[in-house]
Amino acid sequence: MRFKKTSEPISTAFPFQSKYVNILNSELHYIDEGEGTTFLFLHGNPTSSYLWRNIIPHVSKYNRAIAVDLIGMGKSGKPDISYNMVDQCNYIENFIKKLELKNIVLVLHDWGSFIGLKYAMENEDNIKGIVLMEGILRPWESWETIPVVTRRMFKKFFDPIQGPELIYDQNFFIEKALPYLTKRKLSKAEMDNYRKPFLEKLSRKPMLSFPRELPIAKKNPQNADIINSYNKWLSNTTIPFHILWAKPGSLFRKEYIPLMRKEFPNMTDECIGKSKHYIQEDLPHEIGNAIIEWFSKYNNN
Repeated sequence: MRFKKTSEPISTAFPFQSKYVNILNSELHYIDEGEGTTFLFLHGNPTSSYLWRNIIPHVSKYNRAIAVDLIGMGKSGKPDISYNMVDQCNYIENFIKKLELKNIVLVLHDWGSFIGLKYAMENEDNIKGIVLMEGILRPWESWETIPVVTRRMFKKFFDPIQGPELIYDQNFFIEKALPYLTKRKLSKAEMDNYRKPFLEKLSRKPMLSFPRELPIAKKNPQNADIINSYNKWLSNTTIPFHILWAKPGSLFRKEYIPLMRKEFPNMTDECIGKSKHYIQEDLPHEIGNAIIEWFSKYNNN
C-alpha cells in the first residue's frame, strides 16, 4: 500500500489556549479548537495533548477538535489515586458528560484506545466514527506471545523493586521508550515538553500504573474482559472504524493487518508511512490529512 508523503515541517509549538474543567475533585486540562463535528483525541502513556499539536490544525479547519490530558498526565491534575484504568475511564466519561459532547469521532492512540473503545461500546449512540492508531485490541494470553526484548522489560515493571526504579528513578517511558519508539530524533524542545509534567519523581506514578494494568498471562482479568468485550463489539458494530498504521509499527504491524481486516469486517485501514509506536511524532501531517480524507468520504456516503 502506498502512502502520501508531505514536506510540511513538524512544529514543536503548542499554540492553543489551555482550558480546564473540574472532574471528580481534580481537573482535566484540554484544548478545544474549531467548530463542527466533535473529534475527541485521547493519548496514552507517557504523552499528553501535546502529541496531537500538528494534527489538530488539519482537523479543526472544518470541525471541532478537543484533545484532553488524561488524569495525572500533561497539565491535568495529579490527585492521590491509583491511576488504574477504572480511574482513567471514569475521568474521561465524566469529561464527556460535563462538556456535553455529542456525536463524537474518537481519535485514539495507545491506552487512549482502551478508554475510548470502552466508552464507544457502552455509548454507541453517541459515537459517529473511530480512528485508531497503535491501540490495544486483545489481551496477551501468555508472556511468550510478547517479543523477547519487550517481555523482559515489561516483566520488570511488574516487579516491586525494578518497576519503581525504572519509572521513578530512571523516568524510563520519557527518557527511553518515547525516543526509541519514534523514528526521527525528537528535539530538546519536544523532549522538554514531555518531561515537564514529570519533573518530580512522585508525579510519575501514572507511568508505572499503565504497564502494570496490562492484561498479560491472566494478570488484570477485569481489563482483559473489557478488551475482549470491545473487541467483540468492534467486529459487529456498523460505526465507521478506520485504522492508521505505519511500517514497521509496533502494536499494529503490517503482518497483523490482514488478520484485523478479517476480524473487523467494517474496518478500513491505511498505511501512512514509516514509524514505530509514536507515529504522531513522525507522521503528523499524514495523519491529519488521512483523518480528514476518511471522514469526508464516509460522511458524504
